[in-house]
Amino acid sequence: MEFDYIVVGSGSGGSSVAGRLAEDGGSRVLVLEAGGSDRRLPVLMPAATYLYAIGNPRFDWRLTSAPDPSRGGRTDYMPRGKVLGGSSSINGMLYVRGQPEDFDDWAANGCAGWDFESVRPYFRRAEDNENGADADHGVGGPLGVQNLRTSHPLSEAFLRAGVEAGLEATPDLNRPPQGGIGYVQATQRGGWRCSSARAYLWRKRPNLTVLTQAQVRRVLFEGRRAIGVEFERQGRLVVARAGKGVVLAAGAFGSPQILMLSGVGPQAHLREQGIEVVHDLPGVGENFHDHPGTSHIVWVDQPTYNVQHTLFHAMLYGALWLFAGRGPGTTPDAHVLAFTRSRPELARCDLQYHFTPVGYDLTDTGPILFDKPAVTALNNIHRPHSRGHVRLASRDPSAAPAIQPNLLGDARDLDTLIAGAKRLRAIFEAPPMARHVLGEFKPGKEVQSDDEWAAYVRETSIGIYHPAGTCKMGSDPMAVVDEGLKVRGLSNLYVADASIMPVIVSGNLNANCIMIGERCADFLKAA
Repeated sequence: MEFDYIVVGSGSGGSSVAGRLAEDGGSRVLVLEAGGSDRRLPVLMPAATYLYAIGNPRFDWRLTSAPDPSRGGRTDYMPRGKVLGGSSSINGMLYVRGQPEDFDDWAANGCAGWDFESVRPYFRRAEDNENGADADHGVGGPLGVQNLRTSHPLSEAFLRAGVEAGLEATPDLNRPPQGGIGYVQATQRGGWRCSSARAYLWRKRPNLTVLTQAQVRRVLFEGRRAIGVEFERQGRLVVARAGKGVVLAAGAFGSPQILMLSGVGPQAHLREQGIEVVHDLPGVGENFHDHPGTSHIVWVDQPTYNVQHTLFHAMLYGALWLFAGRGPGTTPDAHVLAFTRSRPELARCDLQYHFTPVGYDLTDTGPILFDKPAVTALNNIHRPHSRGHVRLASRDPSAAPAIQPNLLGDARDLDTLIAGAKRLRAIFEAPPMARHVLGEFKPGKEVQSDDEWAAYVRETSIGIYHPAGTCKMGSDPMAVVDEGLKVRGLSNLYVADASIMPVIVSGNLNANCIMIGERCADFLKAA
């Protein structure tokens, strides 16, 4: 099999880089996806994802972390998309860009050309925003972006409570400067999920080959030049060759794992696993971080979506979604977002809240739904200081990687989460929301003192499914890719996903990873 480009992974970065490379018709592009088709109800209907996709081996890698010493040895369930579209096919669909300062900081710390003014055109190019085009948003791009299709009375109550608690009502949270509280924008078209695969890969092109159920085992090299990949499909080992470039877009866990299986990574670790070293690159798998978060859950006096699972509701909401593109079936995983500061003297927001009229909890074994009316809000840190790592658990490509989150390894993150949890409780205690609250399930009214808050955070905090940083971009000795996303010390090999983020962005990852893929395509075309 001979191609110009091979893209490993069809998630947010992989789909966008492949779609752009193929659009001129002159390049032969192969996309390899370990999972199956995304044209299934649990993917297409937003509300079905949490019920039928997450935790389902048909759509989810179902990863689990190692015991985390920073949280008393707790383990985390880590869903990642194993389906065409990757995690963009099972995520919450929230369209959230990072803060401009995120990208300016990248540029100031060894990532030349990644300042906000340089990346903003790529956000706009990808976007087809129903609100129209302007300096911040684009239309005509492949990625559908829409406003919340159908709200809920308690979502409006939370928004008004946030304003009474001191947050500014913000109609568009993707316009700089990021801050305040407002309704979400979501990656949807007509209420249907618009995954990166739907945006970039669904259009048939004669020069674009997309293979599902194809698990990449390793990158192949001649000397230090990547020449192709070896993958397994339908019980057979297959070799595909790339004349111009191999792009790893397998995510913050998959990309470092494939690099290490290919002999690229920390030399001592590779030798421990019996892998021949192609290139000693110590930063591979390091710098792992996620957005640490806690939940605030209250019982309420109105029906919420988690209890509306009768046959009648399923038929009603399914019909509204299918024929009108509205209703609870279109719901992303949050209705309202808020951005705020843990300390008033901070120059920019360092906390984010996700509110949804669904009573659920993110537990060590995955999300669960409650059987009585409740609402949930997540409190998470934007730019954590703690760092973990990803290693090989085995040289077997089918084995899951060994993931150490070290989620609260830096005490500053514990303090920030506590401050965020306290402020979130204050929003729930503001009159527009408080009048609907029947009781506080989490953290529980018994949590009052600083010691009680610290214990609560250690016992319940998790990463909120936003892994990043494990093949970081930069110029320091621990950087894995350069500012052109090429793996340092090698040729013809690139990475284009959340793993390249030197510091995680201040918001959900999908939109930012699509931007990374868009940029990578331009780098490859110019090479």
